[in-house]
Amino acid sequence: MKGVRIFGALALMLTLSACTDVFLQQPYRVLLDPPQLGYEVDDQGKITVVDNNAFVQVAPGAPGGHLERYEYQVIDNSGNEVFAGESRGSGFVAVEIPAGREESGGQVVYVPKQSQPFRFSLDGQVAAEHLQQGAPLNWRYLVTWYVRTSNDQEVRWVQEYQVKYPLK
Repeated sequence: MKGVRIFGALALMLTLSACTDVFLQQPYRVLLDPPQLGYEVDDQGKITVVDNNAFVQVAPGAPGGHLERYEYQVIDNSGNEVFAGESRGSGFVAVEIPAGREESGGQVVYVPKQSQPFRFSLDGQVAAEHLQQGAPLNWRYLVTWYVRTSNDQEVRWVQEYQVKYPLK
């Protein structure tokens, strides 16, 4: 009898851990096209930052809302902040995010959705510093994104994007 209870408890724990991945999955991601943040340099040394189209990918069942703002840090190869002590970056976005569900034939269907595209690109000063330091391979942006959901909850998460030169 004791073995059955232990087995039952173990089975319940495994079931709940599998569900946790579903329920705790990040409901939003900001995807970039191209997928890295980067720049090009012409023959005269002029830096041109590559424009990225960005959009919010919404997980099935996630509430709609608005992507309100972001903050970012620039991290070097060693994991240190490049512009330590300086307010490097933040901005307001105001992009509407659709809910990850729709009604079909009187039934609610959970589906992935995508926001309209918006611009999110590398900071020109970051590009200049990156180039000046020899265009190291493992610089990255750590971006904290902030969403205000339709039920007035703030959701925030951190995503990492690679800084790349040349970005073609």
